[in-house]
Amino acid sequence: MNYKSIGYAFVVAATAVVLVIGSAVPSEAKGKKKAAAAPAPVPVFCFGVEKRVCAVRGGQKFTYANACYAAKDGAKVVSQGPCKSKVMKGGKKAGKKAAKKAGKKK
Repeated sequence: MNYKSIGYAFVVAATAVVLVIGSAVPSEAKGKKKAAAAPAPVPVFCFGVEKRVCAVRGGQKFTYANACYAAKDGAKVVSQGPCKSKVMKGGKKAGKKAAKKAGKKK
C-alpha cells in the first residue's frame, strides 16, 4: 500500500465517523418549530363610548373611535381627540391653482 491509498482511506473513515456522530445527536428542529409558532391571538371585543383618540402605528398617525380599537389594531395612543391633519402651504387655494394649471395643459 502506498501513502495515497492510506490518505484516501483515512478521509473516508473520518467522513463516516462525522456522519455517524452528526446523526446520533437528537434534532433540535422540533423545539425550534414549537418556539417559532406564535400563539393564537386572543379575540378582543371593543364596545363603549366613542372617545376619539390619535394613535401611531407603523410611523403613521390614525384616528380611532376609542383606545380599545387602537390597542386591538396594534397602535399606541399618543393623544386624546382626533389626529390633527397637516395643511399644505397655501391652504385650499394652492390645490385650486394646481388643478387649474393641470386643466390648461391638456
